[in-house]
Amino acid sequence: MSAIESAPSGAASTVRVQAEGASGFLPASAPRAERLGGWWKRYRDVLTSIETIATVAGLACLAAGWLLAVAGHSSSRWCWLAAALISGSPILKACVTSLWQRRISVEVLVGLAIAAALSIGEFHAGAVVAVMLLGGTVLEQLTIARARNCVTSLLANVPEKVLVRRNGVEVELPASELRAGDRIISRPGERLAADGVVVEGDSAVDESHITGESIPVDKSLGDKVFAGSINQSGMLEIEALKVGRDTTLARIHRLVEEAQASQAPVQRVADRVAQWYVPLALVLAGVVWALTGNVERGITVLIVFCPCALVLATPTAIIASIGHAARQLILVKGGEFAEVVGQTHIVGLDKTGTLTLGRPVVTKLVVLDSIDSTELLRLAASAERFSEHPISLALRRAAEQREISLLEPAGFRSIPGCGVEARVGGTRVRVGRQDWLEKQEITMDARGRARTEELQVAGHTVLTVAGDDRVLGLVAVRDVLRPEAREAVALLRGQNIRLVMLTGDNPRAAAAIASEAGIEEVHAALLPEDKLRLVREWQAQGQRVAFVGDGVNDAPALAAADIGVAMAAAGTDVALETSDIAFLNDDLTQMPRIVALSRRTLKVIRQNIAFSVLLNLASVLAAGSGWISPIGGAVLHESGAMAVILNAIRLLR
Repeated sequence: MSAIESAPSGAASTVRVQAEGASGFLPASAPRAERLGGWWKRYRDVLTSIETIATVAGLACLAAGWLLAVAGHSSSRWCWLAAALISGSPILKACVTSLWQRRISVEVLVGLAIAAALSIGEFHAGAVVAVMLLGGTVLEQLTIARARNCVTSLLANVPEKVLVRRNGVEVELPASELRAGDRIISRPGERLAADGVVVEGDSAVDESHITGESIPVDKSLGDKVFAGSINQSGMLEIEALKVGRDTTLARIHRLVEEAQASQAPVQRVADRVAQWYVPLALVLAGVVWALTGNVERGITVLIVFCPCALVLATPTAIIASIGHAARQLILVKGGEFAEVVGQTHIVGLDKTGTLTLGRPVVTKLVVLDSIDSTELLRLAASAERFSEHPISLALRRAAEQREISLLEPAGFRSIPGCGVEARVGGTRVRVGRQDWLEKQEITMDARGRARTEELQVAGHTVLTVAGDDRVLGLVAVRDVLRPEAREAVALLRGQNIRLVMLTGDNPRAAAAIASEAGIEEVHAALLPEDKLRLVREWQAQGQRVAFVGDGVNDAPALAAADIGVAMAAAGTDVALETSDIAFLNDDLTQMPRIVALSRRTLKVIRQNIAFSVLLNLASVLAAGSGWISPIGGAVLHESGAMAVILNAIRLLR
């Protein structure tokens, strides 16, 4: 049956299961006592609830009654009465509360069935009905708790104690007393207790619980870190920026909990239908009683026609679906979005940071003089050594990857919008735009110009490298396609989804990336308001639109789309707040995965609803014909509810 502490609609259990963090998920090699302790933590709230206690006590009385009946003692009836009253009391309380609030819930039917059985002296039937239906509630709560606990697999365990430097003195404090601005001392092997920035030290940090990055990330001065990450190799001093409920870890956990508590549109429809079931069941029970003159058949109709399976059909599937997505580092912010994403017609994709890595990479080295490509890159990267421009960083990364040692530049000068110049190893090196070099009477031959044009047509930014007064070569730089982008595009196409690239970049660069990714429809040179306009135009045509972006310049389109999806949202406030779904890592194949999961969820919901309706109709016919007793009706009723739950829980796999 539906949970006793239910929403007005009679929805599934709202017993709150407190997440215990990663400590609740112990490896099989952990000591048995530790594994049992982790299991107890995960299900403690359910196991200590009044429903569980009343179920166990009622079952004990019911079993005692059976033993006495076998022994031939008439006192077995009183044991069954006690079982009915003990296990029925939470149900009857919920029934009274519902009627007091002037609403008819499914508990009204169950309460009436138990009261009617007791009123005609059927203590055994009343006891079995009460124990089974309340026991069904406990099983539902445990199932939902399992689905909710899957969320905690993405969370790390924040330490209880933290070492802090205050006023020049190191003190160990409870993590709950940590304040923004505190200096945290983190030793190797410790989990971080706050979001912050490194102010001293170097270390590799495991951020897999937050970003999905399986390889530890090197952290040094100025780098951001997240609560729950593991400091693996060195000492770090961190200035806490966000603590407690404000950390990225806590916010993700809170958003998933809120999403699991929300309702999808199909769920609200099912709940409205369930409201009509109660008065209809009362009418049917009265008609059966009047036609057959058998009150027991009327009671059985009340039991079997209770729409518990129908009410559970959607929320269990939504909760399981959101829990499964969270384990895959996909943050779905509501049941509505878990449903709608599977009905998407168009997916709009931003280019920079979504289809591409979001940073320039050296893609080509073209030698135009009597030096090799290694020396060309050494001179260019050395000249750019003191620049913090993204292209300068790309040159230095390329040299580092090729294990090219850089030289110390002298007389470094940066000319905004043009390039840089410096003296490297006795050579005056200039790196920048060709028109800037031509103004300094450094000209390029026809072969160089043709190669430049060819690279620019392919979407590259071309830097000319000059040594003294002659052109040495070309360095082509471009934001490159994500390694998984082609696979993601192919999978989305296989799901019959129309793909469109929306970007503010120039048409040539956009066309080059779109061609590599396999996207045919491209809109380039767009401002944020242009992306918003296109999204609204598609919606006006009756299309459901999902937009995937970085959550910053794409915020208007993310907010307007039927589904706004933010890439790599861990720690990004705008992405987490604006989007409906957030990928906590940089994997674009999460998009076809969440579409497939949503479609599976909708399929399971439809299966559950169809099964529930057919089972109720068949059960009413059986009850009205006298083929099943109240006890048989209780068994059939609970079997149907558990079948719905088990079907939904498959989504956790």
